[in-house]
Amino acid sequence: MSAEKLPECTLAICAASASHEAALSDWIPLAQTILWAALIGIGIYWLKDQIKALVGAFVHRISTGSSFKAGPVELGEDLKLLEKVLPSHTPSPPSADDWSKERDGIYQVNSGFFLVHVIRPSNEKGQLYDVSIFLVRHKSTEMGDVEFAEFFFGAYWKNKVFRETKKDGIIGISTAAYGPFLCTCHITLKNKNVIHLHRYIDFEMGRAYQQT
Repeated sequence: MSAEKLPECTLAICAASASHEAALSDWIPLAQTILWAALIGIGIYWLKDQIKALVGAFVHRISTGSSFKAGPVELGEDLKLLEKVLPSHTPSPPSADDWSKERDGIYQVNSGFFLVHVIRPSNEKGQLYDVSIFLVRHKSTEMGDVEFAEFFFGAYWKNKVFRETKKDGIIGISTAAYGPFLCTCHITLKNKNVIHLHRYIDFEMGRAYQQT
């Protein structure tokens, strides 16, 4: 190669290198965008249960009127607006109206049994509260006439019916959930009568945990 041609070759190589670098620099922003999108997608996938629970808790608090701080504004001061009625120290004489008959009839049809539940914050992944659902009897702790109780929570529990018997004087079941649900219960007595109960398993008492 002649001395005169060497500079031209060197210039050609430099020009090609510069063109290659320019082409790469055009792709760098796109590659960075794709990388960030992938990282965000991976983060959302791994945290999907926590995000779902957080969004569910926020929506539930707003939809039920729970108090929720948003900067200087406090949303959901609904409970302070409720009329407060207090019981008297002595019961009134029985009334013959339909309301009293309906109320007394519920006690009789249920044999005094009712469903209650308590909640507490859950350590289960993706769930908001642990829930204990159990039977109580009006003004009585007697459960000896109960053969078993069956509980049904629906599709998220694979539509299973859970049969429970008395354990240490209590008949019930525990679960965990990220949102409220309806519980239906059939109590089979030893005389083979069946009592049908239901209870909406709400998270309203969660307000007490959220305020502490």
